[in-house]
Amino acid sequence: MAIYKGIEIDESLAGIIRHMQGVEDYREGLGNLQGAWDILSLLGQLTGSATEMAKTREAFQRLTGDLLNHLGQETRRKAVADLRAKTQSSIDILVRNLFERTADIGFLSADDDIREFLLGSGRRDLMEKRFREYVDKYSVYSDIVLFAADGNIAARLGEHPAAASRHRLLDEARTTTAPYVEYFGPADFLPAGQHLLYAYRVASDSGAFLGVLALSFRLADEMEGVFAKLIGDGDFSLLATLDADGRVVASSSTIQLPLGTRLEQCRQPTHGALLRLAGRQYLAVSCPAHSYQGYAGPGWLGLGLLPLEFAFERSDSALLSHVDGAALAAVTQHPTLFSDELRRIPEQAEAIQEDLNRSVWNGSVRQVDNGQGNASFAKTLLWEIADTGRKTQAVFEQSIGNLHETVVAALLQNGVSRASFAIDVMDRNLYERANDCRWWALNATFRRVLTDPDAAGTARCAEILHYINGLYTVYDNLILFDAQGQVIAASKPEAGGLVGSHLNEEWVGRCLALTSSQGYVFSRFAPSPLYGNRPTYIYSAAVRAPDGNRVVGGIAIVFDGLPQISAMLDDALPHGANGQPAKDSMALFTQRDGKMLASTDPRYPAGSTFPLSSVQSHLEHGEHSADIILLDGDYYALGAAMSAGYREYKTSDGQIDEVLALTLLPLGQASASEKIARRSASISANGRSRRVGNGSDAIEIATFYVGTQWLGIPASDVAEAIGTEAMTPILGGNNDLLAGVKMYRGKLISILYLQRLLTPGAPIPEQACQIVVVRTKNKACIGLLVDELGEIPEVAREEIQPVSHVTFETDSLTIGVVDGMRRAGDRHGMLSIIAVDRLCQRIGCRCLPEPGDTLMALTEMN
Repeated sequence: MAIYKGIEIDESLAGIIRHMQGVEDYREGLGNLQGAWDILSLLGQLTGSATEMAKTREAFQRLTGDLLNHLGQETRRKAVADLRAKTQSSIDILVRNLFERTADIGFLSADDDIREFLLGSGRRDLMEKRFREYVDKYSVYSDIVLFAADGNIAARLGEHPAAASRHRLLDEARTTTAPYVEYFGPADFLPAGQHLLYAYRVASDSGAFLGVLALSFRLADEMEGVFAKLIGDGDFSLLATLDADGRVVASSSTIQLPLGTRLEQCRQPTHGALLRLAGRQYLAVSCPAHSYQGYAGPGWLGLGLLPLEFAFERSDSALLSHVDGAALAAVTQHPTLFSDELRRIPEQAEAIQEDLNRSVWNGSVRQVDNGQGNASFAKTLLWEIADTGRKTQAVFEQSIGNLHETVVAALLQNGVSRASFAIDVMDRNLYERANDCRWWALNATFRRVLTDPDAAGTARCAEILHYINGLYTVYDNLILFDAQGQVIAASKPEAGGLVGSHLNEEWVGRCLALTSSQGYVFSRFAPSPLYGNRPTYIYSAAVRAPDGNRVVGGIAIVFDGLPQISAMLDDALPHGANGQPAKDSMALFTQRDGKMLASTDPRYPAGSTFPLSSVQSHLEHGEHSADIILLDGDYYALGAAMSAGYREYKTSDGQIDEVLALTLLPLGQASASEKIARRSASISANGRSRRVGNGSDAIEIATFYVGTQWLGIPASDVAEAIGTEAMTPILGGNNDLLAGVKMYRGKLISILYLQRLLTPGAPIPEQACQIVVVRTKNKACIGLLVDELGEIPEVAREEIQPVSHVTFETDSLTIGVVDGMRRAGDRHGMLSIIAVDRLCQRIGCRCLPEPGDTLMALTEMN
């Protein structure tokens, strides 16, 4: 443990707690109250209550340390969780992007046009035009370089003075047994700097080595977009990508975190470590990528840095702005959402305050009998003590409330981050599908065969489709069809029955009407006979004749929607140590009207409808929101994110497909959240009352609460209030009034359910936690189990209205009422005064006063 301003704190908070302004505010407020306790302790020496007050002061002091530790730890945990979500997303999105590149190089290196060009058939300018056509679709590449077998550059997209290369990449691409070569570093055939390259050999049909093809990925451009989407306005986070040596290869701010900076301490995964960089301290998180379809990426890490001075600023208001107050209150009371230690803090504060209230209540009762001259001062001091306790407890309750909101906001932010990740992955994935169909539509063999089909040509088309499908495993089938919509080839041999059939789906006509090689169409997400009547997307592009003058057919790519979209949704869910999704969590893709596209929960199959709120259904492109919803009796933290598109896909290509990603993280059952919280203690400085009328004497009434009733007993008939600890229940028998027995000052006394005495057959009270010990003839008689203690007002005798004139029941426990004591904002109603002698008569108590003693005393007042 470390010490911070006199408070013991966890070591993990040392050095950072001073940056947590919210925690510091509560520490200062509780410190000021401790000063008030010191003053009251000195004054308490005059009343004999100093010992009880010292215990209360010490108890609150211990609880202050526990509270500040929890506040600090949860504040830190939220900041780390937010930063980790961004960091993990940044590296996972990159790896999914690079996975597509590993397929691209495998396909493009086998392109017939490139093979024929290296064999001496074709012009360099036409080859480079083809490269430009490729990058028009796959805009993630900055350059394409084609090497001949001797290392000379045969064609390229970009401009560079190099005419040849002896880079080791060429030898590795020529000899590798892997399907691609991935390289990051300098290259003598590219501008100075670090480059991420994908390369593979080009071979003839017979396997003869012809050359090497290299694709240069636009890493800086790609990561700039990734970082910009993850770092919002007013966010001081820094995001970066580290290579295996801990060097920065991409940065969201090259001024604060320059490329090439080596961060040795971040080479291994870190979760909220402190990092000093360039004279500034940061909260640091580094995350390895989650592998995607077996591809783990180049072995890089995502890095997130957050300056300590900005790391713990509260920004929960926007997240909670749409959350219903009742739902938030219910969730924050849920017993499974917060740790036992955290939930015990308000319970402990309440218990301390109850003990203090009981001490003050008993002190006030004692002042009735002592007759000392300083009784008025002593009672005033007692009320001030109670009020200071109430203020201390209020600080605890407010801080715990804010802490609850912090925890819930962290869950909501987690949901939003996961939904944003899911929709971003979907947009990026489908961007690749739009690119693929457009590029494969340019295949020279497809164009030639569709212009002049023959058996050998269609067989060759089927071979090419089969080869492509082997590289791009995200497809269920690839289909080539002519200008009449008749299928001439398919990638799946088992789908041979399709060949010769006609496609009747509506997207076929739209495809054949395309006028540009940049155009593409896609089906709505719906069941298709091309996918076994299961729902999926089908992307399609027109194939044009070799002269480019007319459309001769089209290529359709059937997205393997079931596993691919399921994987996207599954990746968006939190997972446990066993690798399984967190219990009861779910992720969904819906349309704007709530119609389901896909879900991880069988309750919401494709085509069903999810109950969206107006906030979620009206999200604009790229917007997100958070909410707490009640679904089938359970509360969930819901994160929603609307599709924003990626690069030109669904942003500037004229295509519209509004998809909403939802993630739902369980917060607990509604039934467990809706238990009624115990009422806070009612004693306060404002509760002191003195009802004075025409010089008459006043009587002090010791009040308490039972259910919704405000009751009282003349203070002279009360011994004191005690707790329910060590009360022994009475088992068996049929006496439903007896709660138990307890030793009191060496004597065994009975404890009664006062609520069941007042209302026969009432249920056993759950909240009763105070015992009022009453006496007759100065002897402790019985204990009354009540919910909580009230104030002890001085009431003018003339204001006590006897009830004898409105009831003829001689055994009624209520002998008088006092009205008009309710104040603005007060929950007090009419005060009913109970006669101890009647109570004793009702239960057959042996310590009865003389008949009518209490009744006579009260009637004589009037």
